[in-house]
Amino acid sequence: MSNLAQDVAKLARIDLPDDEAEATQANLEKVLNYVQQLESVQLPDDIEPFFGAIESVNAIRVDQTQPSFAREEILSNAPDSDGQFYKVPQVFE
Repeated sequence: MSNLAQDVAKLARIDLPDDEAEATQANLEKVLNYVQQLESVQLPDDIEPFFGAIESVNAIRVDQTQPSFAREEILSNAPDSDGQFYKVPQVFE
């Protein structure tokens, strides 16, 4: 298996059979050559980066405090409690 394909397969934690390694190596080299071509393109300084076809806006809201349920009301639904906390079966000894 070639080095680049072997390294990528190892990082991706996938098994790359030797019979597929050569084709994978060729495909990876094509991708890397294309990326190298894209990096060499010189754009005018007044061109702004393109982030997507539609403008997205973060849905940010103001945090507002709200009344919560009373502890007694919440614990009334518990199968077992000590009046302050849920009681659950012991997991560790």
